[in-house]
Amino acid sequence: MASTINESPFIGTELKLNIHIEPIGETTMDDYDFEVEVYCSPKRPIIIPKANAIRIDSDNYVVLVDTNVVGAGDLKCKVTAQVPDGDFPDLLRTEVVCIDTGINIIKAI
Repeated sequence: MASTINESPFIGTELKLNIHIEPIGETTMDDYDFEVEVYCSPKRPIIIPKANAIRIDSDNYVVLVDTNVVGAGDLKCKVTAQVPDGDFPDLLRTEVVCIDTGINIIKAI
């Protein structure tokens, strides 16, 4: 089942979101740990660790989103990555990327 560009998904739809972060130097998404937080309301996030994401290639992972859990509204996504970096005491640098997916989840009529 597919919706056209002008249609918004209804609550109950399961979505796939491709997560892509441009390589950082020589480092790809395969090289560091990350988690994806997906939400319409910050009070109802879904947190998906890298281990639960589907690897497509070294720079693309897919996460599955159940709209019954996130609810209605504009779907947002926050990716928090622990990137290897020798300049930091624990050798990791935290990168946070926030994404407005452009998806508006609506309640069924």
